[in-house]
Amino acid sequence: MFQTIRQPQVLGITLAAAGILMVTMGIRQSFGLFVNPLNTATGIDVVTISLALAIGQFTWGLIQPIAGVAADRYGHKVLAIGLVALALGCALTPLVTGGFGLTVTLGLLAAMGSGIGSFSLLIGATAHQLPAESRGMASGVINAGGSFGQFIFAPILQKLIQSIGWMGYVGNGRCRPGDYPHDRQAAQRHASEQNNPGG
Repeated sequence: MFQTIRQPQVLGITLAAAGILMVTMGIRQSFGLFVNPLNTATGIDVVTISLALAIGQFTWGLIQPIAGVAADRYGHKVLAIGLVALALGCALTPLVTGGFGLTVTLGLLAAMGSGIGSFSLLIGATAHQLPAESRGMASGVINAGGSFGQFIFAPILQKLIQSIGWMGYVGNGRCRPGDYPHDRQAAQRHASEQNNPGG
């Protein structure tokens, strides 16, 4: 069934593209898991968070044709820029304290990064390097990588949010629970309840 992509070079390109799509789609489809933790930790209201994510959806679609044109001209450098933008958007998110910052990090940077690493761009980038008889199977494998990312990222991220907190995951440990005023207040209330269980 996979005879057309068994050649080492073809298989390597296909799996690399599938892995990239797994990450970009997995992260993009999991942003909704951070709505409640963001609201609780930063005090940013749900409407503002939802607006930032909605802008991200628009940005994700808008950037794809632009990135496609750029990729035809500059090659894989565009994909590298997209991955950097995605990583930067996720890393800076724990540092924001308002709606504007959240729009910049999740609504623009992370969305642009995931859009640049989307299926259409990856297929276009890999098709030029694959023989004609391998392109159909390769596109199926790459698309499956995106589906697998959506399947596996959500439960993993949910577990990480529960165990180390959303800031510990998104910021890779750059911020700790308690770094925001709302976190400190919540921690103080929790400690007070523990010390005075009857009150």
